[in-house]
Amino acid sequence: MPKNVRCNVEDHRLIDNGNKCEDVTSFTPPTIEHPTTSVKAAGMVMDVDIPNIYHFNAMEFEIAHNNGTNCAGLATPGLHEIEGRIARQNYITSQGEVQLELVKIRVRGAHKSTEKGSIETDNPYGSTEKYSVLRYEEEIGGEVVTLIDSMAGIIRINGKDYSNDLSALLD
Repeated sequence: MPKNVRCNVEDHRLIDNGNKCEDVTSFTPPTIEHPTTSVKAAGMVMDVDIPNIYHFNAMEFEIAHNNGTNCAGLATPGLHEIEGRIARQNYITSQGEVQLELVKIRVRGAHKSTEKGSIETDNPYGSTEKYSVLRYEEEIGGEVVTLIDSMAGIIRINGKDYSNDLSALLD
């Protein structure tokens, strides 16, 4: 049996450029995807896509909201410093108890688009903002588990620094 089982998200908050945004319905972290090179060789019965672990494809971060307090700023052109705070349940199986765990997602990104959404009776008139990600960081329980910074050339995932490995090889 696993030691910990991560369960439900109990609540979340979103802060954009230091302003707490209210009535944010959801935010979607980016898909972290490596570019691949297709390898074809004589004698191979199929092509093989080899991921480049030292680079990533462009990433996008998405925020859906109902135009609550401070949400108008989410559509401002230019750079945004965004922090999402997530309180989720962490079931500790050995103790048989559920505790709350804090997850933080920090994104530095440039506003890319605003989708105004649908107008429907008995539903709020919301929007969805999309950002081009320049830096992505995920922290769970006080430990940074993912850090990808395109401008600084940093790639750290689960404690392993891939960017230092590459630099050390070339020095």
